[in-house]
This record gives sequence, structure tokens and C-alpha cells, in this order.
Amino acid sequence: MKSVQSAKLRDWFDRAVVGRIRFHHALAAHRAGRRAGRFSAMRADARPRSNADPLLIHFWTPHAWGSTTVHVERILPHLHEQAAAWGLPWRISSGPDLPPQPVDWLLCLKAVPPPRSKSNERTVLLLNDDADRFWSRLHHFHHIVVVSSPVLASLVGSCHPRVWFVEESEAHDAIVRGEQALSELAPSTRAPGLLWHGERGSLDGLYPLRGALEAFSRETRATLSIVTNREQATEQWGPLRVHHIVWSPETLAAAASQARLGIVPARPTMADSYLKSAGRMRRLFALGCPAIGDARSPDVVSFSEACGLPPANTPAEWLASLRQLWNDGARLDAAARCGHALVSENYSAARTAAQWLWFFSVAGQETPTSSATRDAGLIGASPVGTPA
Repeated sequence: MKSVQSAKLRDWFDRAVVGRIRFHHALAAHRAGRRAGRFSAMRADARPRSNADPLLIHFWTPHAWGSTTVHVERILPHLHEQAAAWGLPWRISSGPDLPPQPVDWLLCLKAVPPPRSKSNERTVLLLNDDADRFWSRLHHFHHIVVVSSPVLASLVGSCHPRVWFVEESEAHDAIVRGEQALSELAPSTRAPGLLWHGERGSLDGLYPLRGALEAFSRETRATLSIVTNREQATEQWGPLRVHHIVWSPETLAAAASQARLGIVPARPTMADSYLKSAGRMRRLFALGCPAIGDARSPDVVSFSEACGLPPANTPAEWLASLRQLWNDGARLDAAARCGHALVSENYSAARTAAQWLWFFSVAGQETPTSSATRDAGLIGASPVGTPA
């Protein structure tokens, strides 16, 4: 009995302490350019093999997180539709419970399944953040699919041999609403409103900019809308009127269609800035609202450059970027249209579904070989929407 308890304690210590320490050492080395890994970007332009074998595929989503909606529930209808269109004999399911019998592919969203009966079941970890929680257990999985940023894929690829990358995608209806918003009211002609969105735990990335935002409001009389999971309220930050709006897809879409400019600062830690994707920024562009992103994220820098926008880091940089765009309506509108087009072309849920079809067709037969060894600087400079 004591030996079992000791084994459990050692396992917990390895996961909770040693694994996190190793993760942060690896993260610091990657950020400094001393460490890089290999990964393969999923392709969207390749038709699955016409003689594909029958497959049982299950996406295991044990938690009702927002990432469950973004990375699984948003994709599955397109995945079912495209698989049927190609005549693929695949049964694709999802849910919070593990399937009672082994499947061909078990995809686990930020969770490690218990030991299952011996079979040819391939296990895949879907990872968008919190990599430190799984750093000591990556070897439990046959494949890792990173569903956030190329930087995180490179980091994970430094310690696992089969790492794949797929972009975080936007829902079709959001992209359509953004197109309508841009056609009805160009950002430069909207009321002087700024927009921030995210979970309230991410507000620690916004609060350090309060002084810069107050100074900007003093010059422009701009207001700030915060769409998050907290009660509706209004408060005053010096001259800046701040409206807290209860988050929902509808309230975010409505706020984005009326805002002149979005701001998406990252949270303070390296894992919450350097490793983060431009997903929150792309969400605003999808909905028709141009946005300034955080320069500490290479993925944000890459997307910002593709849109022709200046990313920012320090409060002084944020204030300078706000002033620069606010007074250049033509540039603001052009960036909004460019960013929306990029999202529509490279970050749609339908495109992600096509990438998953390709993955299931090829990943069982080969290991990742398409080039992906990069250092931190190269990742930040890579073109938007191109494979690693």
C-alpha cells in the first residue's frame, strides 16, 4: 500500500513540480534562441486518399472550456460535411466521455486519458496553452497537435518527435458578420470607441495600459468597451469612460461592429505573451474591427505586419500606435479590410477541417518531415498562413 502511495506521490511531484521547472527552462532557452524544435504544418490543399480505410475518430473534450468550442465544436460540422463529400468511410465523434471501445484516433483536448486496453489506438494531445501541465507527460501521446501558435509548436517539437501545427480558426458566421459590418460602417467613420475582449483573468494585461489609455482619451474623447465574463457596469478611468459588457458571441459581434479600434495586450508572463497566438486579435478582424496586438508575441507580430499595423509592447508604444492609427482613417480602413481577408482565407473553420482530413490521411503512415526547425526570430518573421 505504501509503495503505491509513494509511486503516486512521485508521479504527482514529477508532473506538478519537475515538469513545470523543465518547461520554464525550455521556454527561456527557446525565447533566447538557444532551443528550437521541429514540427509539421497541416496542409489544406491536399485531397485525402480516395482508397482511405474506415476510421473511428473521437475528440475527447472532458471540460466545457472556451477552447472546446474553438478547437473542436466549431470544426466538427465542417469535418463531417467534408468527409461525406469525399466519400470517406470515417465515423467522427466528440464529447466529454471517453468512448467505451478503442478507436483508431483518440484526440484529447488538454487531458491525459487513463490507460486503455491494448489496441492500435493512436492518442493525440491537442494543446493550445498550459503546456507546463503536460510537459512531463508528452511521451504518453503518439502525436501532439498544437492548435495555437507556431512558437508553441516549435517549443513542443524540441522534446517530442511527432508534432503538428494547425491554426486557430474563426467561425463562418463571424466572418460573414464582419464583412457586413465593414460594408455598412467603415472603422474610421465609427464613434470614437476602443474595444478589449477576453476572460476577466486576462485583464491583468489591460490594466498596465490604464495611464496610456487615459492620456489617449484626454486627447480624443475615446471610450473603452470591455467585453468579458463579469457583470455589466460603467466606470471612469480619469477622463476615460469604461463600459463593461457581459460576454457572448452576440455582444462581442455587436461591440466589434461599432468600435473604431480594438486593443489586444498580452498577459504579463512569457507563456501568456511569447507563446500566444494572434487568435484574440484575429477574432476582432473577423468581426470587422481592426486591432493593435502585442509585440511580445511573434505570431501577433507576423499577423500585424501582414495587415500593415504596428504592434506595441510598452505603454508608450501603445499610446504611439493608437495615435498613429486614429489619425489615419485610410490606413485604418485598409488594415481592417486586409485583416478580414486574411482571416477569411487562412483562418476559417472550413479550412481547418480540410487540414484535419489531410492529417488523418497521412499522419498514421509517416512522421512529420516538412521543414520546421526555427529559432524565435525566424518564427516571428515567417509569412502569415504559410506552412512551417
